[in-house]
Amino acid sequence: MKHLALKVSMIATAALVASGVFVGAQSSNAAGRIVIAQADQPSGEGKVNSIDTAARKVNMTHGPVAALKWPGMTMDFQVAPGVDMSTLKAGAKVGFTLKPAADGRYMIDSIKFAQ
Repeated sequence: MKHLALKVSMIATAALVASGVFVGAQSSNAAGRIVIAQADQPSGEGKVNSIDTAARKVNMTHGPVAALKWPGMTMDFQVAPGVDMSTLKAGAKVGFTLKPAADGRYMIDSIKFAQ
């Protein structure tokens, strides 16, 4: 039964990697489960255009995000619950990391003011 569970897990992992949903390396741990080491989070730099604190959204003009093969553009991002939005101001230059949200879009996972 363990062999079947491992095989199913390996097939699911291969499907995610092939579909581009996940990029990373894998190995097996002592329990025989697949351990996935995530690649660096997608990151970028941009300028905050507007903030909607109530909706936890930020409109930003950002440069290219190489990890996602995105060109520079202006777009709205949902902001993760753990990110403090109280210090954000329109016009601020920031660096940010992204993570996939439940709806399949990317959301801001961390944000810091550019130096």
